[in-house]
Amino acid sequence: MTDVQIRAQIEHKERAIHELRGIVDTYAAGEAEVVRAYFAQPRANEEHIEVLLKQIGREIQVRAWMDRTVAMARDLERGVDRHEYAVLLKETAEEVEHYVLLADIAEWLAGRSLEPERLLGYEVVARYDATLPESIMYNRRLPEACRNVDVGREIVEALGPERARELMHLAEGGGGGAFVECARLSGDEFRERLAAAMRSIVRDEMGHGPARIEGYVREWIHSDEELREDARWLDAFMLAHLRVRNEIWGYPLSEERIAAIQRSETAPYDPAF
Repeated sequence: MTDVQIRAQIEHKERAIHELRGIVDTYAAGEAEVVRAYFAQPRANEEHIEVLLKQIGREIQVRAWMDRTVAMARDLERGVDRHEYAVLLKETAEEVEHYVLLADIAEWLAGRSLEPERLLGYEVVARYDATLPESIMYNRRLPEACRNVDVGREIVEALGPERARELMHLAEGGGGGAFVECARLSGDEFRERLAAAMRSIVRDEMGHGPARIEGYVREWIHSDEELREDARWLDAFMLAHLRVRNEIWGYPLSEERIAAIQRSETAPYDPAF
């Protein structure tokens, strides 16, 4: 390979990383805006509780992975890579910890223990998984979450399961935008408690998604056509994810504002908190 070819390859990789990260940052800024819009209006404790319950439904959905975890343990070093097994256990534990943090705040707000049916009433998978039954993947109480699963299914059909799974991983936590915004909250005891929980959560979520972009580009994007296709699907998935975030927080953003965010009409995203 000539120096010119090597330089062109490096430039293409850098451009792909920049484009995909730009999509993630745009929607991360949009998800942060959802949180700001929610707190811009006076809210009752019951509204806060509903937000928390909708979010924890996306955390505790890792219960659906348990059969897979047991199967991987059984086949460890006999077809299951130890590193992949460790990653699955770590991410599962993190999601359960997030559930515990937010469920504790919901019960503190309620002033009592909440019924299991209420704590688990919004449970829904975060992305399409062909190994799961539809009864687990969909929760009809959350139409945008259901649509998010449908978009994931379309991505799997277009890109194949392995590549689609890795692409959707880039969007985990929506780039962390909503979590970062919550981590900055202050002013009353609820905001302080939520901010403390979210500071823990955002450190985990930022590692799940955006940190994988460079590796994804190296593995999967080798042409302009592949970059265009992946950028289109990442945008579609993150738009669906933004709508899920808006649903979780009680629809504080209008359809017009969501359309503007899709056009990248957002302030620069700052992940600091």
